[in-house]
Amino acid sequence: MLIKDLEKIIKEENLKGANICNANSLKPDEVVITQEDGKWKVYNTGERAGLYGVVYSFDSEEEACEDFIEKLRWKKRELELRKKIWGK
Repeated sequence: MLIKDLEKIIKEENLKGANICNANSLKPDEVVITQEDGKWKVYNTGERAGLYGVVYSFDSEEEACEDFIEKLRWKKRELELRKKIWGK
């Protein structure tokens, strides 16, 4: 999977909160994938749109894209579970 494949997967799976290569300014609770200094980076933003947690660094675009999509899928499952439990 490559960057060019992400939009299709995100749309098909109805994944929310993706920011691909800083296509827009950072927003709260996003999963971000970007390339900096020849490395691919994947990280989350917090409720104030700042870096939250660990920045994962990858040498290959493919590995970074797989990690990015997996984080979006986890986020979707978490939101579905919260809605089921708390009705929000």
